[in-house]
Amino acid sequence: MKGAHKQFAKTMETSLGENRVKQQQRSLQEGHQEIIKNLMSTIIGKPTIVEAQRVLRVLDQLIQNLEYCLYLDTEFIGRFQTGKFLKDAKQPLTEETMKLLQSQAEIEQKYRPYANLDTALNQGEEIDETKKMESERLENLLQENSKNLLRRLQHCPKDYDIIKGMKTNINTEMSDLLHCVKCIKIVMLKKLSTAQEEQNSHVKQLEDLKSKIAGQEKTKSQLEQELQKIRQERAANMNKMKEEIEKLKQSIAEVKANKQKRQDQLAKEIQTKYEALEKDHKTKEDKLAAELQAQRARFIKMKDENTQEEATLKRRKQVQDQSLSEAIQIYDQMMEEYMKNLTDLQSECASIEKQLKDRQEYFKAVDSEMGRERQLEEEFRRLKELHQIELEKKSEAAKHIQAFLQQVKKPSKKPKKAAKK
Repeated sequence: MKGAHKQFAKTMETSLGENRVKQQQRSLQEGHQEIIKNLMSTIIGKPTIVEAQRVLRVLDQLIQNLEYCLYLDTEFIGRFQTGKFLKDAKQPLTEETMKLLQSQAEIEQKYRPYANLDTALNQGEEIDETKKMESERLENLLQENSKNLLRRLQHCPKDYDIIKGMKTNINTEMSDLLHCVKCIKIVMLKKLSTAQEEQNSHVKQLEDLKSKIAGQEKTKSQLEQELQKIRQERAANMNKMKEEIEKLKQSIAEVKANKQKRQDQLAKEIQTKYEALEKDHKTKEDKLAAELQAQRARFIKMKDENTQEEATLKRRKQVQDQSLSEAIQIYDQMMEEYMKNLTDLQSECASIEKQLKDRQEYFKAVDSEMGRERQLEEEFRRLKELHQIELEKKSEAAKHIQAFLQQVKKPSKKPKKAAKK
């Protein structure tokens, strides 16, 4: 019992503490609302600077996304899993929104086992590569489907209102974050508002426009003067052109008259020539008709003559063909005899050629043997001549040696001494 009382007391204390925090947050938000109203009252106009507009655009988009996320939490999305949520009259969401919510719920359900992979990686744990790839794939699908869901809610505000009605409890932290971002937007709008600068820029732009208008008016007057001059020149040119056109019309009329006159003259000349040619043609036609009649009679006569001659030539040809066939038969018989004789002569010639080749080979062998004998004789004669020359040289040398020895053997005569006085 005591434990139960203690637990009940703790729960009461926690609930009271939460209520106090909520009351404090409400009081803070109410104070912020008063400050925001005061700031909004001091803001005169919207900023015209491009950078400021971009900042406000980003903040507006962030506020819108936070408002959507305020209701689309995990608990709410989990209700749209297949088999857990059925479309009925109380939740008349569109079919496309329902599909996106169901896809979001299914992807979140698949992604939950991989939600703590980053923490595990930071702690240095080893994780399978397939799990990493699957986690990245599911994360990309989750982001893509979330973007599509937010776009769908932007284009279909009715579905967003239905979701707001379905979501009863709201996350206080997200609500505070949304309130904070809205406050930041108001503060930034106050900082970026440029009412006086905008007015100065408008004045400057107005002065620029006035100067441009004055310049344009001046240009307009100049152009009008030029246009007046051009119109005058055009009128003068038109008068000149009219005069030239009149002259050309007169020239054309004269040319047409001359042309008609020339045509009539040529027609008369052609008619005269035609009559003369027709008369000449008639004369030639009669003459040619007479010649044609004469040629026809001649043709008939020549045809009869040629018929008789053709019959004679045919008979002659038959006789010649008969004699030719007989001559061909005689020629064939003669050729057979000649071919037989030729065959015999060829066989005899072949045997003679064979004998001739044998004789030629024999004589070649004899000639080669005689050539070797002649070479030996020449070699012997040459050696004999060399031997003879050597003998002659030796005999000559012997003669010289003998003469030298004889000269050496002769006693030399001593000279006599002179008498003393």
